[in-house]
Amino acid sequence: MVKKFLGLGIVFLSFLSSCTYDNEETLYGDVCDTSKVTYTNDILPVFQQNCYSCHHDGTILYGNLDLADFSHIQRVVDSGKLLKNIKHEPDGRPMPEGGTKLPDCTILKIENWIDQGIPQN
Repeated sequence: MVKKFLGLGIVFLSFLSSCTYDNEETLYGDVCDTSKVTYTNDILPVFQQNCYSCHHDGTILYGNLDLADFSHIQRVVDSGKLLKNIKHEPDGRPMPEGGTKLPDCTILKIENWIDQGIPQN
């Protein structure tokens, strides 16, 4: 009789432990949402935080590239150099210069923005 109750108790507990309400972030870590990428909210802050020290106004150190000037951004995107450089591809110049590679999610957002036709939204 004790074995029967013990067996039922184990089965009951296994059902309880299998019922969880984990959300996607808990199960898979941070979720990278690239569905609503905008220049103003997603791309510009990346440039400001990671690129402006070398590519802004009077501090244009490399390639005459001012990333505050949208026409310059279009030029570097069209050349393919932006993605090569931020992805640290072998034929690119790893950016940010002397820094670590941008997070994968940030790169995915930039790729999505480029795929959308680099809207200035």
